[in-house]
Amino acid sequence: MTSRSTRRRILLSRDTLLGLVAVLVLSAVCIALGMWQYGRYENRRDQAAVVHSNYDAAPVALDQVLNDPEAALPAADDWTPVSVQGSYCTTEDCVLYVRNRQLSSTVGFWQLVPFHADDGTTLLVVRGWVPTDASDSQPHDPPAVPEGEMTVTARLRPAEVVLDRETPPGQTHSVNPPQSAELMGQDSPDLVTRAYGELVAETPRDGGAAPERPAALPSPDTSLGPHLSYSFQWWIFALFFPAALVHRTRRLLQDAAAEEQEAGEAPSTPADAPAPHDQGAPAAASRPAQRPADHHRPRRAVRARRRGQDEEEEDALIDHRTP
Repeated sequence: MTSRSTRRRILLSRDTLLGLVAVLVLSAVCIALGMWQYGRYENRRDQAAVVHSNYDAAPVALDQVLNDPEAALPAADDWTPVSVQGSYCTTEDCVLYVRNRQLSSTVGFWQLVPFHADDGTTLLVVRGWVPTDASDSQPHDPPAVPEGEMTVTARLRPAEVVLDRETPPGQTHSVNPPQSAELMGQDSPDLVTRAYGELVAETPRDGGAAPERPAALPSPDTSLGPHLSYSFQWWIFALFFPAALVHRTRRLLQDAAAEEQEAGEAPSTPADAPAPHDQGAPAAASRPAQRPADHHRPRRAVRARRRGQDEEEEDALIDHRTP
């Protein structure tokens, strides 16, 4: 068993204390990273739940979701389909193309058009995706915006942030209704400013055929990603560092205990031990006479007498004559 002083020396050593500080810091970092990944998992889970709840729901009136054109779209109403009756603005200045939008890993444009509802509300609608012209950064053969009275069904999405970048005429970098309306030359007092619509369907009110439209946008990704597994991995890493410190300290204590045990069991050689003698020599010749024990003074070491050459020759002659 390791002595108390040895245990104290190991536990309070500089290396052990520095290791403890490093373990606390590294474990705290791992725990924080795990919490961050778990937070991302919760966000993805909540977003997926909203998509599953609203994406294929029956369309409702716009004012049931946004009773004020300047109101923000609630997170719980994201992807909610709304039905609006009115007409598109079909002049050339009214059509904007949103740059750098992907469809199946191909970069193109979104066709963005204002839709004027019968009640005076204006909702910006993304009609779909248009490919890029190979010769320059322009939309390739976009479908015309349909004219006449229509019933439009669109899924509401929150407005994007303003990107203050230079763009060619008729293009923009983000779907931000106030900025986009300014680029279109629209001055509608009832513009929906903090949301826009992704087209689901458009039907002429006169019963005609559905007009040609750009490629429909893909469904949102509802996968939860690897964030939950990443969070558990970080928390396992947080447990690894204290376990490593405990293992190292335990090994040091075991090694110290083994050294102390070996030191306690080592045989001691007495100072008066007789020297080894040759085989066949008389026992009396190899050991000095014992003296009475004296408890009042220390015993002096007695050196064994070295046998002379004459004694060794005499012993050899006797051994030779013995039959």
